[in-house]
Amino acid sequence: MKKKADADRYAVEQAASANKMKQITEADAVKYKIEAMAKAERVRMDGLAKTDAQRAQGTAEAEIIRLKRVAEAEAYQKIAEAFEQFGQAAVMDMILKMLPEYAKQVASPLSNIDKITVVDTGGNGVNGGANKVTGYATDLMATLQESLEASSGIEVKDLLENFSGKQNLSFPPSTRRMSKRT
Repeated sequence: MKKKADADRYAVEQAASANKMKQITEADAVKYKIEAMAKAERVRMDGLAKTDAQRAQGTAEAEIIRLKRVAEAEAYQKIAEAFEQFGQAAVMDMILKMLPEYAKQVASPLSNIDKITVVDTGGNGVNGGANKVTGYATDLMATLQESLEASSGIEVKDLLENFSGKQNLSFPPSTRRMSKRT
């Protein structure tokens, strides 16, 4: 009888131990599932936060670009109003102010030259050697007026003559369209 009681007790202990292990395993599975869901939710929330931040940044950048365009349009409007109010004097002022920068840009390739070696192959020295190099720079600056006319359609000589009262100013069709837009 004692052996039977010990066997029954042992069976009950084993069943209780198995039941306890089953409950622990189920609890661990539920815990793992909850942690995985929490981690997935955290990743989802991080993704939403990043998306919102990128959207806000994109919206801010778009607004900056829009405001720059509005400011540029207003500046062009002011220039157009000045042209209407001051006419040829405004055009002359604008061209005279931009000529030094234009000349600088045209001559900028010359500033990239570190060293020049001149080999004079003869001649009387007036049109050879170093004189020829400086002549290139002078010729470049002398053709500034033609290059300005070729690139913009504005004839500086005619503009200056008109401003001084020698003739009427006539803009080429390309600059007329440009001034109407601005």
